[in-house]
Amino acid sequence: MRRHGSSLLKDITFKSPQTDNDWIDYFQLRWKLLRKPWGQPPGSERDELEKNSYHIMALDQTGQTVGVARIHQGENNTAQIRYMAVLDSLQQTGIGSQLLERLEKQAEDWNTETIWLNARNTALGFYIKKGYIKLASAHKLYDLIPHTKIEKRMHTS
Repeated sequence: MRRHGSSLLKDITFKSPQTDNDWIDYFQLRWKLLRKPWGQPPGSERDELEKNSYHIMALDQTGQTVGVARIHQGENNTAQIRYMAVLDSLQQTGIGSQLLERLEKQAEDWNTETIWLNARNTALGFYIKKGYIKLASAHKLYDLIPHTKIEKRMHTS
């Protein structure tokens, strides 16, 4: 049964993966939610920027990984969000918002001016509510999943 936002969030822990088991769980959830449904093999959820990225994961009270996200620095004071996912059963509970908030905090720490991503069109509403704006249509992942390039300008001092 889905609990609403704040009552559920008090039982969720957010952290960057540290141990070998953290990394296994982190990448396993990424693959399970973002690649497996489209017949992609394990390993397809990773890329060459993993070691130079900031990773965040959400764990429930039993220690199960229930959400993951990543941000990496780009050129010209930009950063890109990739691989953000929350278990379907826990969407709209605030976990995604908390993951995004932590990615944006990291971007601020890097003095990022603009965060961008290619969002799945099914997630556009979430990002628009968080202040992101649509730029253009992007690729269709596996010729099946339409994406839109979006961005958010950060407050710079």
